[in-house]
Amino acid sequence: MTTVNWEREPGEKVEEFVAALLLLKHPHGNRPTPSRGDRGVDVRVWNPDGYDIYQVKRYSRALTAKQKTSIEASWDTFVAQTLPVLPVRSWTLVTPWEPSNDRLDWLEQFTAGHGIRTGWMGGNTLDGMAANNPALVDYYFGDGGQRLHRLMADVLQGGRDVPHGAPAEDLLQAVITRQRSLAATLNEVDPFYRYEVQIRSGRTNEQAWDGDLHTPIPVAWVHYRQLDEESYLLMRLLPRCAESLRLRPITTSVQLEVPIGSPEQQAIEDWLRYGAPFHDVPGTVTSVTGPPSLPTSPGPGRFSFMVTTEPDSDRPDLEIRLLTADDTVAHTLDLVDVRTSQGVDGPGVWLSGTDRSGVLKFRFLLNGPGRDQMRMTMSSLTGETPADVLPAVQMVADLPSATGLILAVRGGRPLTSIWRPEESEVRASPLPDMARWTVTFLQALLAVQAHTFQRVTIPDLEEITPEQIGELIRLARLLRGEEIRTTWTQITMTRGASSHPPPAVQEFGVLATHQIQVNLADRQILLDDVQRRVLYHSARPANPHELALAQPGDTIRLVPASSAEATIAVVPKGDLDG
Repeated sequence: MTTVNWEREPGEKVEEFVAALLLLKHPHGNRPTPSRGDRGVDVRVWNPDGYDIYQVKRYSRALTAKQKTSIEASWDTFVAQTLPVLPVRSWTLVTPWEPSNDRLDWLEQFTAGHGIRTGWMGGNTLDGMAANNPALVDYYFGDGGQRLHRLMADVLQGGRDVPHGAPAEDLLQAVITRQRSLAATLNEVDPFYRYEVQIRSGRTNEQAWDGDLHTPIPVAWVHYRQLDEESYLLMRLLPRCAESLRLRPITTSVQLEVPIGSPEQQAIEDWLRYGAPFHDVPGTVTSVTGPPSLPTSPGPGRFSFMVTTEPDSDRPDLEIRLLTADDTVAHTLDLVDVRTSQGVDGPGVWLSGTDRSGVLKFRFLLNGPGRDQMRMTMSSLTGETPADVLPAVQMVADLPSATGLILAVRGGRPLTSIWRPEESEVRASPLPDMARWTVTFLQALLAVQAHTFQRVTIPDLEEITPEQIGELIRLARLLRGEEIRTTWTQITMTRGASSHPPPAVQEFGVLATHQIQVNLADRQILLDDVQRRVLYHSARPANPHELALAQPGDTIRLVPASSAEATIAVVPKGDLDG
């Protein structure tokens, strides 16, 4: 095992190594700057009752007068610049040299009187921490980096050195066992990242391109490699601490190649100014640095930039507000799945989110050179629940009559200036008109849902005819208590076994009831608590002789008499009162 010779190693490497030891011991800690510290702080670790502050010095021998002055200056900087603005519970000086009693007394004297614990972490403690983290010692002072490269090369070979000619199940198990063993070894060797290695069935080009980035645990890198026609390797790098990406950065230099004036150029400009994601843009990798799992040879490819969800963000909940002519709020939609990004070149901010149903997606470009911009898209409603999507569709339908939209803290202050529909293409697009018609259709589906225990979802509108849609909207009117007056030309009735024939008079009224069943794209929805009632105000037999001879089970044709008017209503089942 490699050991640390504190006196022989360069001071900058010692300070970086000691900071890494502390950060890996306290994974949620952070380092304000890579060296020398900031405001007298090299490493800080948050705790519920205050921060633990560590000041790292490279000194491996008894302190000189100059070194004592440097430590006192760091303390004075900490007291002046950090202590007034940060809740601190302790300050610790860290050196490879184990302090004498005289130096401990000296430290206690000049740090006294500030109400925080102070201490000195010396070489004995650092030696113990180093012994418990041999991978970090080997990485900084041994051949850990070269060993990691060799192991990674083995991992990326995928199915190398597995038995040939074995049954498929045995072959797959051999590959899985090999990859698990390599991943376990990688985790022992790499001090900054943990490795997840999986063998999956399928092809990489058939997978969601960002699927394996969405996880409660931060992911630093994802690598795919197709092993054969039926399986591929997935490897993810998970940071061991919050500062892993600074202790061992992952960087890639890419030259993007887009035609002037093209949509791709606009996408790249939005990324530079606001941090807006882009997808499938051609370019060339010019250099890569980081763990050896990354491709190291430059070459062409197609590139995408995405922004992941921030699970631990302290950003407040947000909402979209629709304003009326007097700037009162007509509608609000909660904004969820919020993601943000900062411009690479400038102060611009990109923010996106959806309403709770996921139907409307909003993208904001904020703090740019001009006015704040908003882009809104609407996704398919097929298969969604009408009650879930109705608020979003209603907002789109009301856009032309509104004065604007704003992004705001939920129940709080606006975050953006008012976005005016007349300043965009929304009013000129067919989207609001389509949304208004869709609102009527969704309300009809909700009326149906109120009378059935079957789940009513939105069908694919291409699979139902306009006549079916019109009939559903008329049914909704009836379900809400409306009566519809119409005309008729002929009806056919069946004489029951115990029923009496129609009276032998020239005209009479007929009251008929029917079970209600709705056909939604070949799904039959039965309304089991209501029935359709039709009152034919004036009817007569089409053939009086047919009426006189009718027996139970025979059909009788009726036609209008003095009036062809009929009234349609929906009533509770069993209610036949007219």
